[in-house]
Amino acid sequence: MRCGLIVYLVGGAELPEGFDLTSCCKEIGCPADRVELVGARQGFFEVDDAWHHLFIKGYGDIKLLVAETDQKCLRPLHPPFRLSG
Repeated sequence: MRCGLIVYLVGGAELPEGFDLTSCCKEIGCPADRVELVGARQGFFEVDDAWHHLFIKGYGDIKLLVAETDQKCLRPLHPPFRLSG
């Protein structure tokens, strides 16, 4: 089963141009086959839209990671939790 991860950025933060979200998630212990972003100005606007996108693409194990960023790395606010799978 393919694993998807939704990263929800808090506080209206934005990721800098060229930020490798997938690699950063692996570094903090949240590996995934595909990573989608939910943010104020980037990625999807809502978690359920990102979940639906991953689900229709065939990702059965989908987790949510709530995090903040300092423009260099992600800092999880809570451990990731399973939305489906």
